Amino acid sequence: MNNTQPEIPLFFSIDDKYAPYLSVALLSLVANASTENFYHIHVLYQTLSLENQQKLSAIVTDQGNVKLEFISLKDDLYERLGKDQNTLRADYQTLTIYYRLFIADMFPQYDKGIYLDADVVIDQDIADLYKLPLDDQLVGVIPDAFISHDPQASYYAEKAVGVAHEKYFNSGVLLLNLEQLRAKHFSTHFLELMNNFHFQLIAPDQDYLNAICHEKMLLLENKWNYQTEYPLPVDRPVVIHYNLFGKPWCYDQVPYGELFWQYAQDSEFLAEIKQIKENYEKTPELAEHDAKHKDLLVQRLGEFPDLPITFKNEAAKGVQIRL
Repeated sequence: MNNTQPEIPLFFSIDDKYAPYLSVALLSLVANASTENFYHIHVLYQTLSLENQQKLSAIVTDQGNVKLEFISLKDDLYERLGKDQNTLRADYQTLTIYYRLFIADMFPQYDKGIYLDADVVIDQDIADLYKLPLDDQLVGVIPDAFISHDPQASYYAEKAVGVAHEKYFNSGVLLLNLEQLRAKHFSTHFLELMNNFHFQLIAPDQDYLNAICHEKMLLLENKWNYQTEYPLPVDRPVVIHYNLFGKPWCYDQVPYGELFWQYAQDSEFLAEIKQIKENYEKTPELAEHDAKHKDLLVQRLGEFPDLPITFKNEAAKGVQIRL
């Protein structure tokens, strides 16, 4: 990094299972990075083997304007996150999903940053997203296509999370106003809500972000988080997000799946990713397992809004939910 290059702070959170897909995300990010910027990538992890760290690090070895840093989170953070009842999502997740809620506190040296899920491909310079002005908004976000267009999911957003379904956003791509998140004591507010109420939620971190930031968010163009499970018309997506069950390493006919495989050709994990795809093709039970998870997701979308303790119900009682 030289003094003329603006630093672009980027954050991912993974475990060993998602290391292969992060490699593809990193390859795409580096391929489209501009020499005018310095990209400081922080990988937050709970468990990530040294071998996987070395494979991921090799992606940026020859990139003078890209730095990859691994941050192991301490056990005391898990104590703050509460018990397993807060991890109720129907699709794959680990406690790593909560790390993005603490980025502002963990990295006080930054006033702004980008969080990205690992299951993305970045097909344009990500610095263009970073440069968008946030003013005093807490986050820059993109609406969640599934929540916005599925009637039962929309009902969940309105009745359980207490937000307009068309403004419920996906947390896989976040432009973070870290300075304002600290000033508003976001993480403290989140922990107080979680520990006091133990809301039953479909996507815990995403639902908390929506409930808390609903009046302090900036909606961005869909091209910054093109979600393949429920794709919306976009001329040219910048960040392709293989969300929910729309994974090209599992299924054919995934929108922009060929782009994933294009970048994956240079990954040290390519053989492993191909093996995962082959296992899905040979093992119908894997697709059946995904279908059952999707059914469970739909079931909970119908059940959770009727529970006595929801964001909407507590707000009606006078509890401060939004910042």
